[in-house]
Amino acid sequence: MADGVSRLFDEYAVAWRRGERPDARAYMERAGSGRAELAELIDAFLSRALVPAPDEETVALVEAWAAGEPPLLALRVRRGLRREAVVEALLAALGLASGKRAKVARYYHELESGLLDPAGVSRSVFEALGETLRARAADLQSWRPRPPEAVAAAFLRAAEPAAAKPAAPAPAQPKEEWDEIDELFRGARPA
Repeated sequence: MADGVSRLFDEYAVAWRRGERPDARAYMERAGSGRAELAELIDAFLSRALVPAPDEETVALVEAWAAGEPPLLALRVRRGLRREAVVEALLAALGLASGKRAKVARYYHELESGLLDPAGVSRSVFEALGETLRARAADLQSWRPRPPEAVAAAFLRAAEPAAAKPAAPAPAQPKEEWDEIDELFRGARPA
C-alpha cells in the first residue's frame, strides 16, 4: 500500500470515528493513482463500521423528504430563515450585484422546491448555502426532493386520450441574456 493512500485512509477513518461524514470522493481525488486502492479500503472499512445514530435534525430532514417535502426547504424552515434572507446571503457570498436579486431568487426557489436539478448547480452555490444554513455543502448537493404524487399521476393521465379542445400555448417569456447567475445555477451555457 502506498504511503499516501495509507495516510489518506487513516485520515478518513479518524474523521468517521469522530462522528464526521467525510466525503469519500474528495479523498479519492486526493489519492490520484491510488484512487482504486483507497476506494477498496474505504469500502471495506464502511462495511464493518458501526453507523452512528442520526441526530435529531437528520431524522427531521429524512422525515420531511419521506413526506414529499424538499429537504432544502425543510432545512431553511428549521433554521427560521426567510427565503429572502437566503437570497441576500447568496448575493453577498457569491459577490453578485443586488440587481441580480430577482434572478437569484427565482433560481433559489427552483432549487429549494426541487424544480432545478442540483447536478448543474455550482459547488460555490452549495458552499454559500452551507454557510447560510449551517449544513455541509456536500449534504445539500446530494439531497434530491421526491417527485410529488401529483406529478406521477399527471404522467399516468397523459396516456389517456387527449381532450377535444387543445390547451392554449403559454405566453412567450422574454429571453434573458445568459449570465453568471445561469452558470452558477445551470452550469455551462447550452450550445
